[in-house]
Amino acid sequence: MYTQCSHCRAVFRVTMKELTAAQGLLRCGECDTIFDAMKALSTTLPDERLGGMGNGNDLAGEARIHTLPLNTLAEGSSSHSVKASKGGHSNRRSSKSRKFLYLSLLALCLLLLIQLFYSYRTKLLENPSTRGIAQLVCDWMACELGTVRHLDQIKLLSHTVYTHPNTPNVLIINTSIQNNASSPQPYPMLEVSFLNPKAEVVALRRFNPEEYLSKEQQGQLMPPKTPQEFSLNIEDPGKDAVRFQLRFL
Repeated sequence: MYTQCSHCRAVFRVTMKELTAAQGLLRCGECDTIFDAMKALSTTLPDERLGGMGNGNDLAGEARIHTLPLNTLAEGSSSHSVKASKGGHSNRRSSKSRKFLYLSLLALCLLLLIQLFYSYRTKLLENPSTRGIAQLVCDWMACELGTVRHLDQIKLLSHTVYTHPNTPNVLIINTSIQNNASSPQPYPMLEVSFLNPKAEVVALRRFNPEEYLSKEQQGQLMPPKTPQEFSLNIEDPGKDAVRFQLRFL
């Protein structure tokens, strides 16, 4: 059987055993091109390469037919193996790239969670439902804690409301509160509200610490286990107000 190089058109005599061993890929002995021998396989000489060689030119035609050496077949088979090997390496590189991408995304998500926790750590520590886990995470991260507020640890000890003796339509609220936490914490904002008989709010006022603290107390923290007394002035909401509430914010 004969085959022909797709590049330089050189003709080669081959056997099916040789083609099977080379998996159909041969390297041309003249131009060094690797070509698919099965595409040009024929039992007769290709006319394109040897046209006009009959009738006395058979000897010349035979002289121009090449026999593939064994190493050429081996190289052709090897080239196919190299292609398969390259395909395997490509698949492994693609798998490694995907793993790297997944690990990168996981690291970015973890970094984002850490940043969010660090930004809201104080609020998480202030909330009784998240305080325990937030404290554990903060201890693990060794993050610096700001002054934590525990509003649930501030207790109202007493309060009284009466009319201002010198200023009309003004009420005086005397209150005593205490920080039951084990450490000092910021003074809270006080919200005073008056309710009517239907439990509807008819008047509301909020006092920042600077509005009810003395000059000596401003800028300081609320000490633990020590009652603190304050006096607040608020406009009289009128006869509709029958009940008084005080909240810490």
